[in-house]
Amino acid sequence: MPVKQITPESRAICLRFVRAYEELRYRGVVKTKAEFAKEVGIRISSNLKRMETNPNYEPTLNSLYLLLSKFSVNPEWLFFGKGEFLEK
Repeated sequence: MPVKQITPESRAICLRFVRAYEELRYRGVVKTKAEFAKEVGIRISSNLKRMETNPNYEPTLNSLYLLLSKFSVNPEWLFFGKGEFLEK
């Protein structure tokens, strides 16, 4: 099995994933970390903090997909940091 390689790009996506929770909470779309975690398929809400502070914790493809589809987050923003946070 190959060793997991963390790139600046993958780290930036991870941090934007965490930022998405903060933005959705600010907008009143989700009320708690636990609610957000459940919606995006994260078992324990404290894993969000781990993603923020530990480069070895990253969201799964399923979590990324759920974030995009359930909350209409703009994929350009999530993957490349460009455009608006939400799709129009």
